[in-house]
Amino acid sequence: NKCENMGNSDSSLPPDANNVLVHSFQLDADADFCSLPICCPGKQAMFHKPKNFSSHLSNFIPYQEGAKMIEDINKILLETAFPNRQCNPFFILCMLLSILSVGVALAESDTILSSMGFLMFGLFLPYVIYFGLMIYKKSARKSGLLTFVREWNETKNNGVCLSLGGGGNVRGVAVGSETGGTYENFYMATWDPKSLLVRGYLHIFVNYQERANWCQQIGVPFIPPVPPHQQTMDQQLAHQGQFPAPPAGFALVPQHPQPPPEFQVPAGYALVPQYPQPPPEFQIPGGYALVPESQDLPPSYNQASKM
Repeated sequence: NKCENMGNSDSSLPPDANNVLVHSFQLDADADFCSLPICCPGKQAMFHKPKNFSSHLSNFIPYQEGAKMIEDINKILLETAFPNRQCNPFFILCMLLSILSVGVALAESDTILSSMGFLMFGLFLPYVIYFGLMIYKKSARKSGLLTFVREWNETKNNGVCLSLGGGGNVRGVAVGSETGGTYENFYMATWDPKSLLVRGYLHIFVNYQERANWCQQIGVPFIPPVPPHQQTMDQQLAHQGQFPAPPAGFALVPQHPQPPPEFQVPAGYALVPQYPQPPPEFQIPGGYALVPESQDLPPSYNQASKM
């Protein structure tokens, strides 16, 4: 599988030209200021679950499957959360415990030797716990996310690949890429709550060759992957299967006026005939008229003979 190493910071393989980026979910790195690891994490970095997928993305990942994927990733992010602000309640608590231990050591110890030993122990223990837990959470997050991505790619094995990455500019130096990057770039983005310097992404890649082979084996039509900046308006809109089907001989085409709320047609669309005469059983909604898709009709035989 050519997608196994995507998003892995340990990967040294060059990018595959057959991998086409079809969509990127941006990370919301904002987190609650008043949060404590384990007991009260609060709101943490997460991916927002969209109400639907674009028609092009739905060709490769069904909405229900994609929504479950985002929920699982958000669960890992929440379980491995650690305060991402420099001055947070957990760090302040450690400072208070460290200062309090100094006062207890000076008040309770009888000898200078025992006082110094308890003082050093109480002074540094809270910070050891703080940074030790931070390192543990960092390792657990990396292991959990990369394991999930690897297992998802291996399980699907249909040419569709997940990858965690990110990109931005830190102190005038470009890091990663908005269309790629590594897990380390993604982790950097989790420490930028407002995404001012680095943005994290969950990339959806489609390997052209593997997808074509999979479609041939399964017996389904092959739909070529298209990068986001090359996708048409129809490909970027929600899948037409989520809308009511139009009557036979009619198609949904964009329009500027909005239909009345009682008429069940997607917002921004109208029913217009593909042929001059609609089927007799079709009822025209009040306030609407059926018009041809094109007013430029071909000339009749008599008109053509007079030209």
